Amino acid sequence: MKRAPHITGKQIEILRLLYTYRFLHRIQLQQFLRHKDYKTINLWLRDLTAKQYVHRIYSTHFLERTKPAVYYLNTQAIRYLKNLRSPEDDEPLYEIEQLRKRYKDGQRSTMFIDRCLLIADCQLRLMHASSSLSSTYTGIVQADYLDERSDYNFLCDLDTLRPDMLIVQRTGEDITAHYLLQFIDPHVPQKRIRAIINGYFTVLNNYQWYGDDPLPTVLLVLPDTYTLIYTKRRIRQLIREANIYVDDATDDTHIRCTTQQHLKEQGITATIWEEGRTVYGL
Repeated sequence: MKRAPHITGKQIEILRLLYTYRFLHRIQLQQFLRHKDYKTINLWLRDLTAKQYVHRIYSTHFLERTKPAVYYLNTQAIRYLKNLRSPEDDEPLYEIEQLRKRYKDGQRSTMFIDRCLLIADCQLRLMHASSSLSSTYTGIVQADYLDERSDYNFLCDLDTLRPDMLIVQRTGEDITAHYLLQFIDPHVPQKRIRAIINGYFTVLNNYQWYGDDPLPTVLLVLPDTYTLIYTKRRIRQLIREANIYVDDATDDTHIRCTTQQHLKEQGITATIWEEGRTVYGL
């Protein structure tokens, strides 16, 4: 069998980041690696592309040329990651089922790619906030909690719900808040949006959570203002219905909403999350 071309430790870090977030552009990779020299990042990426470890998406169209190139795993990288072992138990570091999904990343829609890039931006914002505020934030994305060894694998038990990220907020050693971040794509039918809202409402009201940690606040990112208004109306309806049957049923039920535009412009920790008539930050 032909040996895979040699790559450096930093290039392996790039592959692992691409496994976690699926699609990343050069600026995001540089921020995750905390590297000051963009020329070095570009050199590593050119080498990985030439050795067929990553694919590169770049448009030469005049209006698109200012956007950085986007990268995702090539077949060579998936085979390489398949052979990585955990130093603790010598088990495969990545599950075969999850690696197989990466083979289809070349067929993903622009909408899927944009969501991956936005999730990565959210993670970077949380990292920045943790370095400048009294609270620290840990973001656990799907690739993290789908691993059976993860402490947060219980998120897979939330029926049909698949939050895009769990955010754990800590003050000192204590966990002070959980947030479940969920993106709702454009053109998702209202029936599906209702199912998502109802699912999270059931999780919160039935206390389907784990341990003594605080119940999560759900953060829904909607594609536009129209969908935001519809979603807030549906949440109010559920709260009214719950209060008919159980006193104070919704004291711990917090579902907050924003639009993709507000999230992109101001960032995940900004005061953009609407609950009723009140707007919150993280």
